[in-house]
Amino acid sequence: MAILEQDIDTRARNRIIVHAVYSVIRATYPIFLGTQFMATFNPRIFTNPARLKEIDPGRLISFLSKWSSYFVGRGLDLTAVDTNEMPYDEIASILMTPDTDVSDTMVNALYYVHETANNEPMEELIERAEAAGLGIQHDNKSTPADVAVQIWLIKPDLLERQHAETVAFNRSNFMYFAGQVGKKAEVDGKVTITEAQCREMERLMDPWFEKKRRGRGSRVFVFPHGSKIWILVRHGMPMRREGEHKEDGKDGIAFYRPQKDDVLIYDADADEIGINAGTKGERNLYLETIGAVVFGDTERFDFADRYHLQPLLDHGQAALACADIPGLAGVRLVEFGRIWDGKVPEHVVHRSDDLFATYGENWAARLRMGKLTYAKFKVSFIAEKKERSVMIRLANIARYDRDSDASLLEAWLKARGFWKTNNDGDGNEDFEVLESA
Repeated sequence: MAILEQDIDTRARNRIIVHAVYSVIRATYPIFLGTQFMATFNPRIFTNPARLKEIDPGRLISFLSKWSSYFVGRGLDLTAVDTNEMPYDEIASILMTPDTDVSDTMVNALYYVHETANNEPMEELIERAEAAGLGIQHDNKSTPADVAVQIWLIKPDLLERQHAETVAFNRSNFMYFAGQVGKKAEVDGKVTITEAQCREMERLMDPWFEKKRRGRGSRVFVFPHGSKIWILVRHGMPMRREGEHKEDGKDGIAFYRPQKDDVLIYDADADEIGINAGTKGERNLYLETIGAVVFGDTERFDFADRYHLQPLLDHGQAALACADIPGLAGVRLVEFGRIWDGKVPEHVVHRSDDLFATYGENWAARLRMGKLTYAKFKVSFIAEKKERSVMIRLANIARYDRDSDASLLEAWLKARGFWKTNNDGDGNEDFEVLESA
């Protein structure tokens, strides 16, 4: 199996240790004190008190008053605040300079409110609230933050689930595993995962996470979408200990457990499951757990190489035909890599605006030297002027410039034979889709 490329997620690059939050964007760090999960935030944005003004003053006070004792301890009595003269600067200052008494519940609340308000259309938040029977208030002056705050105050887990769904649908790097040949008929495009099965998966996975020093308390969320089911697994990571700068200028130590979201997609039509996770151990855990709980078989999913570049060697320019794929206007081979085996293998990269035009009638001899390792194509679309790329790297990786191109490019890859299928007679396979780095 090919090595999964690391998920280039700005959350993982920019983690920092701070205890209180309001503004949260995607380039953030999960925070945990001890073994207690805490959420993520971006203090650079929170330095702007205007962010607090996204929430109606009355609702903001009602929201923060749940932690009134903390604010009183920091010198601000929220019960005495005049909503016509909101102390935004003072509130922002308190949240930006947390002390050891800061509530992890407040951190989580502010995180989920800001994350959903900034990443979800307000009408969708309203629809979710109404479907759950929540009596929230909204008018033409309401903001997404107003709606998110009300949802949190009435039903916090609904907002958390909404955030989990956003994370799941925005993830783009996957390694796919095919169901075992001969068992697809058992699926027949109809698979459901119940809440009880989610809890059972959490129960089965917690011992593994604990053994791997990741702590217990994993959470599983499922989001059906047609024949596909998005599954988000939220779990802890190994504890971290880092130096901490205190407000009095003294040194301290921060000890915390980061949080991580892994995303899986099961496609009942293809009988394949895609996994976005950092380690082979996690992938194996998810395959075995879902196989056992949903299909009654820990070995339900198997794997083999998904992509190959043989069509280029066999058909040359003809392998790039796309007239049969509605929406595609043309495909050019613009780059490929090759390796010559030996005591010290040699890697070479070849680039051109159109390699088949460059090689002309000599294309076969030029491509068949050494062993191809990857190929990059430029694709033009009928309805758009700008070309975009798709790259195939043996044996399990395809990378697209834009997520929305996936369906068209996958259809092309399958039609030209770059993407192996069970119908090819190659047995069980896995593949990885790295859509946009």
